[in-house]
Amino acid sequence: MATVTATDLARRTNQVLDTLAHGESVTIKRNNTVLGTITPPQRPVTVREAFQRMQKISAEIGDRFKADIRDMGFDNEVRDPWQQ
Repeated sequence: MATVTATDLARRTNQVLDTLAHGESVTIKRNNTVLGTITPPQRPVTVREAFQRMQKISAEIGDRFKADIRDMGFDNEVRDPWQQ
C-alpha cells in the first residue's frame, strides 16, 4: 500500500490515480495523521466464481435436502412462476 501526504496528492494526482489503476491502495496523511485510504474497486464476481467459492456439502446432506424438498410436495418439473 502506498502512502502519500495531502500535498503530494494535490501535486501528483495522476501518479496516485495510476497507482489505483494498478490495483494498489493509497493512504493519505496530513501532519502525520492518516486521513483515509483510497482503494480500487473490487472486480465483480461471476456466477461461476460465486458457486466455486461456496462451501461444498456432503452427499449425505445433499440427499437429506433432496428428500426434504420432495416431502414438501416439490417435484422435478421446472415451471415459469409468472405463468399460471
